Amino acid sequence: VEEEQTTTKATGRPAPAAVAAEAGRKEADRVEALPGQPSGVDFAQYAGYVTVDAAAGRALFYYLAEAVGGNGDGSSSKGKPLLLWLNGGSGCSSLGYGAMEELGPFRVMSDGKTLYRNPYSWKAAADVLFLESPAGVGYSYSNTTADYGRSGDNRTAEDAYLFLANWLERFPEYKGREFYITGESYAGHYVPQLAHAILRHASPAINLKGIMIENFDPCTDYYVEAYLNSLAVQLGLVDSPTRCPCR
Repeated sequence: VEEEQTTTKATGRPAPAAVAAEAGRKEADRVEALPGQPSGVDFAQYAGYVTVDAAAGRALFYYLAEAVGGNGDGSSSKGKPLLLWLNGGSGCSSLGYGAMEELGPFRVMSDGKTLYRNPYSWKAAADVLFLESPAGVGYSYSNTTADYGRSGDNRTAEDAYLFLANWLERFPEYKGREFYITGESYAGHYVPQLAHAILRHASPAINLKGIMIENFDPCTDYYVEAYLNSLAVQLGLVDSPTRCPCR
């Protein structure tokens, strides 16, 4: 559903997002412990699916790690902002990479089974929400196969907005909380376009305060083409660990 095409005549703004009944579903998403998790974890974790298009059967997967000391109702971390993390790619998993290799509360040991505490986690600063987006990335999916071929930046932004609108009904304690969107790489597209969608919809529940983009690449297509067309690459003079600058 390309919701950005639907506007109200009175305001010119997008029609209100379709919000499903989410009350009571939060506890079903609570994660008691991840496989291989260390003992003494002092924050709550949640994970699950939020449907963004019921007709197509399209749903996005999320993982939420509360700030240290979070007790699961948002009260002990209510002073901390909510931060949405989006990996780029496009096609990179925010759970497998962002949460487990970068800023999440844990990292994976070399045995591939055991987790250890991440000393560089952002959990002391914010409640971090990792979103697998768009459908087809990580655990996010669609029951309509053609969806994967029709995906694009506009629909990705609208799906992420619909995810947030519905997720906030499941986690109402975050309504009005300071909210930031951040990511890396191709999230140089995802982050500002989602911010634009939020501002267009003007939902009072989403208190967007700012965006942050790390190592962003808003011109990925151009740089990939420039890299592959460079003479050094075509002659095989650039090995895999070497970066060929594109100008």
